[in-house]
Amino acid sequence: MTDLKVFAGDSFFYPIQDNSYLCFKVLEPSDRERFLEGFKNLSPQSIYHRFFGVVKELSEKQLTELLNTDRRNNVAWAAFDIINNEPFGIGVGRFKRSPTVPEEAELALTVIDEYQNRGAGTVLLGIMYHLGILLDIKVFTGLIMSDNSRLIRRFIDLGADMKRVGTEYEMRLPLFKDFNQFPRTRYAQLVKPVLTFLEDNNFCG
Repeated sequence: MTDLKVFAGDSFFYPIQDNSYLCFKVLEPSDRERFLEGFKNLSPQSIYHRFFGVVKELSEKQLTELLNTDRRNNVAWAAFDIINNEPFGIGVGRFKRSPTVPEEAELALTVIDEYQNRGAGTVLLGIMYHLGILLDIKVFTGLIMSDNSRLIRRFIDLGADMKRVGTEYEMRLPLFKDFNQFPRTRYAQLVKPVLTFLEDNNFCG
């Protein structure tokens, strides 16, 4: 296993469960084509869980909002696998600060099906959690479809409060600056090393 290498605060490599390394970087407008290619690799179920309905393609308005981030109120990072020296987009983590409650932000995570349950989403969540703390976010909010039981369990393991509303759950996840406050659940202990790595490297500090 090679040493982890951090690049100027804007990208870094981190291993997932099979010990292959993914590149994680700030999502930028220049990633547009790779972002669209990644969207095409989402299954109908993954699209349904992310967009709460059938979406065949993203509108220009959606693309503009997703790609034009400001690194403070609208934050997004992407995960790439490097295949034959070419980056292949496999996931995005993002949060958007509430305009009325600035200490809260809506969180969203998306990973293409081939890479789900291999650790990519956990790293993206760790990045969002870390940046949320740096940017004075106290609570992540979000909506999760009630049939997305795996994701619901993971957020509960991290200490989230879940409220059932129709076919969805309203999620509220408090962010702990002190990692010793982390729940002693299996999933929380998987996220913790990512946060420790980011903090130890003064990531985006």
